[in-house]
Amino acid sequence: MSTLKEQIESASDKIATLSDNRQIHSIVGELLTSVTGAEFASVWVYDGEYLVREREEGVTSISMKEKEGLLYYCFATQEPIVNNHLSSSKGYIPTIDNPDNIKIKSKIMIPINVRDTFIGIVTVYSTIATKKSFTKKDLKSLQALLPLAIDALFKMNFNNSKGLLIDRRQGESASSSFKRRKDDIYEKLESIENKEYVDVQKILEKTSTIVHDIRTPANGLLGFLEILGEKIEDKRLKEYVDNARKSASLIESLTTSILDGISDKSEPVTSAALEIMGSKRYFADIVEVFSANMYKKHISYTIFIDPALPNILSVDGMQLKRVILNLIGNASKFTPEYGSIDFLVRYMKKEKRLYIHVKDTGIGIAKEMQEEIFVAFKQAETDTKEKFGGTGLGLSICASYVKEMGGTLQLESQLDKGSKFYFDIPIEEANTFEHPMLAKGIDDTFISILCDKKNMHVVNTIFRYLTHFGLAKEQVKAVATLSSVPKQTSHIVVFEHKIDNDVVAYMKNTKVKQLIVEENFLALNAQHFPHAMLISQYSYYCDILYTFVNKEHIPKVLIVEDDKISSMLLSSMLQDEYCELDIACDGEDGVKMLLKSLEADIPYDIVYTDINMPKLSGIEMINKYREKEKKKNLKKGLVTVSVSGGVNESIDAGGFDFLATKPYNKQEIVSIFHESIMHRR
Repeated sequence: MSTLKEQIESASDKIATLSDNRQIHSIVGELLTSVTGAEFASVWVYDGEYLVREREEGVTSISMKEKEGLLYYCFATQEPIVNNHLSSSKGYIPTIDNPDNIKIKSKIMIPINVRDTFIGIVTVYSTIATKKSFTKKDLKSLQALLPLAIDALFKMNFNNSKGLLIDRRQGESASSSFKRRKDDIYEKLESIENKEYVDVQKILEKTSTIVHDIRTPANGLLGFLEILGEKIEDKRLKEYVDNARKSASLIESLTTSILDGISDKSEPVTSAALEIMGSKRYFADIVEVFSANMYKKHISYTIFIDPALPNILSVDGMQLKRVILNLIGNASKFTPEYGSIDFLVRYMKKEKRLYIHVKDTGIGIAKEMQEEIFVAFKQAETDTKEKFGGTGLGLSICASYVKEMGGTLQLESQLDKGSKFYFDIPIEEANTFEHPMLAKGIDDTFISILCDKKNMHVVNTIFRYLTHFGLAKEQVKAVATLSSVPKQTSHIVVFEHKIDNDVVAYMKNTKVKQLIVEENFLALNAQHFPHAMLISQYSYYCDILYTFVNKEHIPKVLIVEDDKISSMLLSSMLQDEYCELDIACDGEDGVKMLLKSLEADIPYDIVYTDINMPKLSGIEMINKYREKEKKKNLKKGLVTVSVSGGVNESIDAGGFDFLATKPYNKQEIVSIFHESIMHRR
């Protein structure tokens, strides 16, 4: 380790005395490639529009305005990316992700931020000649060396004509801070070096072809589903296609870490670091992967995700995802037709722990076998593999992951009656705002649920959500016939099989708010029930239920953005904010949606829009809408947010109320959302 320490000391001393950008870049590059075993390294500085790299071969600029490539994805999401099959990855653009025009194989991209200001990206990469596959160790080593890269960036002299975002005073401070943190860097690198990592290189070489062959059709499927989603106008069908797209995207992240869990010491790297995440949508995306399979087996599948969960959590997202996928997958496999599976996430606020269980009415596990099933390659019965398939490895991996996250995977089971797997783990809250999911103005609310006994699993889940929203037990009643619906009913929930001519007439002629629970996928045409909201009993429907009882108080939000990555990021940042969210792909589409909503007397409350878009700019779109809005004499006008984020773009140019800068910061986007709501009051 002394040699590495000497390298860092030498590099730091040279950077402090040099002023030539190319020499500084060369010194940093040599150190980064030496530590990671990469062939090449680049330090890119952000000038407000371009990522700029200056080295011996010349100056290279890559525009982030083009909004393409994996490098742009790293810039936009502010997440590190490790990719060992770069050229075959969805979203790969050679001119952006491989500007040196080499036979590239693997690459690490890490965004650099100083005091919440994005200043550049560090990349290391290798060609197919070396067959280098980057690991978690490489990523952590590179992250440990970021202070040196920051020091180098602040020492470089760039032309400021484009509005370079680096403040020299910050540079001096960062440089001084770096000198004080040298010992910390050494300690981190020593810890990483001394930690035992299994050399998965040889194993990866043997299996890389298989992994590649899985990823390629998955990427094709993902692309097809995205196109299909763009062409479909039916909102519910869009949701189903979106769920399928999310399932396909899981394959890419899972295949890159397919060897994880073979050994307690193996730590292959995932495609992206998932640490801080929106909690409710995170869990919903996982459990809805199984919705179609549950429907095919006629399994009653109930999903309860605690509305009291902090909106943002900091956990090992990939490990937790794999545990849940394994547990629900097992439950689905071992539960016969017409059985039931219950997934529950509960937040224990006082203990700051997350409790999760998966409960089924499957074949169960004999008491004497309950300890053995957590052992790798062991199964409850000798004929289990023949009947149901599998290797017996899944529960061993789950138990290992849960232990690493600070919990213990436990089991309650009876033979022929079912099983419950459960655990709790410590979590870190990353909330900026409190979001108590309480409905407003519900004193006169009375909800009738038209159902049968066979629906009680779903009814109980609906009831549980409603009481979390603040409704009293006396405000909700399950009834079997339309004639039993109380007169004071303000909201009615109807299960699909209960719809007959009388119910249709009631829904057409009454002002009661309506929600239909679809029991068969896409069995109902939403156009036949224009005043009703629709949910699938196999989905996560908490948010829709909340909107159902609280519709007058739910902000309507429109995102207008021609860049798919940006619109995806904005929607993901807002998805846990309890708003009705729509997306338009350009200015023309956006103004149509704004005006249509205005004419229907349900105008949007907030619009997040790019300024520079084809067909119609964001400013032109807003101006066209304002002309119609004035004629309506609304008490509360549309709140406008510019999400272009260019350093030279003025918020006053289009009369925008707020400005969000790129790359987006979740805290800023959420803060603007809450300020916008206050702005309308």
